[in-house]
Order: sequence, then structure tokens, then C-alpha cells
Amino acid sequence: MNRRGQVLIVVLVGGVVCVALWACVRGMALSALSVGEVTAVVEGDRPGTVVVETVREDRAAAWRVDDTGEVVEWLEGDGGGSGTPQSQHCQGDVCYRVAGDALRVEQSRDGGATFTPAWEVGGASYIGLSGEYPDLGDPALHLSSRSLVVHAVPGGHVIFVANGRDGLLFRDVHGDWQRRGVPDSGEGCCFYDPPARIGGSALTVLAVTVGAATATAILLTGLVTAARRRHWRELPVVAALAVAGGVGAGLVAPLADVGMFPGWMYSVPAVLAIAAGGCLLVRWLTTTALAPARGSAPSGEVPHRTGAQDDDA
Repeated sequence: MNRRGQVLIVVLVGGVVCVALWACVRGMALSALSVGEVTAVVEGDRPGTVVVETVREDRAAAWRVDDTGEVVEWLEGDGGGSGTPQSQHCQGDVCYRVAGDALRVEQSRDGGATFTPAWEVGGASYIGLSGEYPDLGDPALHLSSRSLVVHAVPGGHVIFVANGRDGLLFRDVHGDWQRRGVPDSGEGCCFYDPPARIGGSALTVLAVTVGAATATAILLTGLVTAARRRHWRELPVVAALAVAGGVGAGLVAPLADVGMFPGWMYSVPAVLAIAAGGCLLVRWLTTTALAPARGSAPSGEVPHRTGAQDDDA
């Protein structure tokens, strides 16, 4: 097989691998994001707990969650909750209420006379988040803060909010808001199916950096090697390989956690594989793809004659 055939095969294989990696890890992430919805949160039947009501594939379920925000038990029957879902709940003069048609929680420190935003996902972030959940339907109905419970705990209070497809929102005693996701069960009882990511993450930044470095290394190696050897015909292929490496790293990184396993367990190996493939490509470019054909001289040079050829002339 000639060199052009080898280059074509490398390009095709590289493209297929990048697409396959992206489709595999993206599909696993979407499967985790598409199955559950937190419809309500109510007071629990035990002190220091709430009951989180969910719907998964048209089947209702309920889960006991304690004041640390951890799922501790799956509940049978009516779920063991007490009372009805509330859109506003107070502890003393501190009150919280939910929007009902948006991902927003408001706070009051004067007994409910005036409210200010305490937590919100809005604007472009909300639009982007709504696009992450497959078959969402009406965002105002399925991606909104619907009900909440406020518990007094030593050192302050904690808050539980039902956020529809985005799962359970939890505010800890230190004031940190945490998007926990939708309760689920598996080995070891219970965990959360995590919500979709909002915007970028440290892993996304790392992947984009690795992708940019890989693409730059491939392209610069190709340009420098081609310039030294004055062999330019394969440079479009080099550019295609650089783009494939850079884009591939960016595609496989911004993934949500999948079930009990964090997203980085899938993304990091894929990004490292692309970086390793970029290193191999750099080596291959300098030794094979951009090397002049055997027995030929770079463009513009006269082939060197051996002594025997000189004598024959």
C-alpha cells in the first residue's frame, strides 16, 4: 500500500474512533439523565428526615432523605411522608419559597414580608440546561422548583427543594446549595442519578487544553517537517488530523456522572487516549507521512548521483 493509502486509513480510523468514543460516553450520560423526576418533597415520618417523591418511567416512588442530604431508604406504599407539598416554609423569621415555574428559590428574613433570590438557574444557563434533558416537555412544568421543606439543625437550617428533572436541591447548614439529582437504588441501597452539568467544569477546561495542545502539536509538526523536506501535498490531511484530535478531546469531556460512577471515569481515559494518539501521530508524521518517497528528492532539488552513475554518464 502506498503512503497516501496509509494516510487515508489513519484519517478514517481516527475519525471513527473519535465519533465512537463520543457516542459511547455521551449515550451513557444521557441514559442517566433521562429517567427520573423529583415531583415533591414533604416532611418525613421520622425526625430529621424528609420524603422525596419521584416519578421514573411513569412509576411513582418515594425515598427517605436525612438532614445531611443523603438518601437512606427506599419507601414502599404511600412513602411515609406527612402533610402536603408546600411552596413556602419558614423557621422563625427566616422563610423560603419556590417559583413554581422556574428553577428559583427566594429568601425572606422578615417573616415573609419581602423576598430576595437565594438560588437560581436562569437566562442562558437555564436554556442550556433544559436542552440537556431528553424529552423534557414543558420546562416550566418539568424543570422548575415546585415544593420545599426547611429544617432547623444545630448551627442553622437545611433546605430541601423539589426541582423536577433536575432532581433534589439541597442547602446545607453552611449555606452551600447542592444539586443532588434524582434518588435511585442499586448495590448498597441508594444513591443519586446526578443532574446535568451547568456550563463548564474543571474537566472540560482540562480536556479543551489537552485537545488544543494535541491539535497544535500535530499541526506544527506537520508544518515544520513539510517545510524542512519541502513536501507539502499531505498538509491538508495533517490539518484534518489536528482538528479531529482537538475536537475529539473536547467532545468526550463535558459529561455528567453516570449512576454511581463519576463522569471523569469515562472522560479522563478517553482524553488521555486522544493525547497518546496525538503523540503517536506526531511521530508518524515525522517518520512516514511527510517523508519524501524512497528514491525521490524533495521538490526543487536534483537527485544526488553515485560515483557509478557519474562514470556511466
